[in-house]
Amino acid sequence: MSETFELDQVVREIEDEVAARRASGDIPAGLERELDLVFARFAPAAASGDDLDAVLAAADRASFVDVDVPTGSNIPGLAPFKRGLRKLMEWYFRYLAQQVSELATSWAAALKLLAGRVKALEAATATTDPVLDEVRRLAEPARVTPFEDVVAAVLSGTSGRVLVAECGDGAFLHRLVADGIDAYGVDPEADRVEAANESGSEARLGEALDHLRGVAEGALGGLVLCGCVDRLALASQLELADLAAAALAGGGRVAVVGTSPTAWARAVDPVTADLAPGRPLHAETWLALLAHRGFGDVARHEGPALATLETVSGEGADVLNVNLARISEALFGPASFAVTAVRRR
Repeated sequence: MSETFELDQVVREIEDEVAARRASGDIPAGLERELDLVFARFAPAAASGDDLDAVLAAADRASFVDVDVPTGSNIPGLAPFKRGLRKLMEWYFRYLAQQVSELATSWAAALKLLAGRVKALEAATATTDPVLDEVRRLAEPARVTPFEDVVAAVLSGTSGRVLVAECGDGAFLHRLVADGIDAYGVDPEADRVEAANESGSEARLGEALDHLRGVAEGALGGLVLCGCVDRLALASQLELADLAAAALAGGGRVAVVGTSPTAWARAVDPVTADLAPGRPLHAETWLALLAHRGFGDVARHEGPALATLETVSGEGADVLNVNLARISEALFGPASFAVTAVRRR
């Protein structure tokens, strides 16, 4: 009797076991990071997949099929038999090996051409320029802090796992778990992930997009997106919306916490603004993106004002202050926002 192998279920069971052992203290907070570094150091290039030149060199070496099989043997009389068998079948295997080697060589050459074009594209778009690393660090994205009460209320009663990306140091994760929500987080900064795990929260190192690409369809009951939505380029922001719609089960809740483009432009210097790989979207844009992907009950929540004009006192000040408030709203607006919605299937 055959049994169906459910890979997703096995992965979930492994993740649950790791989370339980981490919570019990069996797995130190920094051990997973150390294991990743050791693996990246000693694993073959084809296994780690990070060194493109090394992978191409390995493909080049493997493109030639050698038909001169070894004939040595410790069994008396077997070596001459192997030599005779190799000589007898050599013409046949060489004919096949020549065709396979030609095909493999063509594929390796095609990969080299593609690698060259990718490198040229990266150079043209400056995605690998070291200056951008500093830009990403300076352009601090919005955090969920001003909207903790709103987001916690939206997620209240959620069934299924809730993902917070990016989770930061795990403070909001801790609150959700205390409210009875099965929450875990993802963050690209190893120090923040380690701090979150040390505080008792479940956090994993990685980018939000990469993690959501591996989440099964309908596997999440809730999703909080913050930080990444401000940094990603437009194409990645659209993919993020697609992945959110796919990952959430029917009735699942999503909260997108972002920075107002006006506030972002005022907060960063001209160099950062010009070189930033991605810019925040308006709250209205996220409302439209979620509504277009089958979300309902879409709502917008505004954060604290970016700035306000000072009020005046004296005769007739009430009318003047009302107008000043309208001018402040037009000039500044909220510094951040949260967009919440419910997945309809």
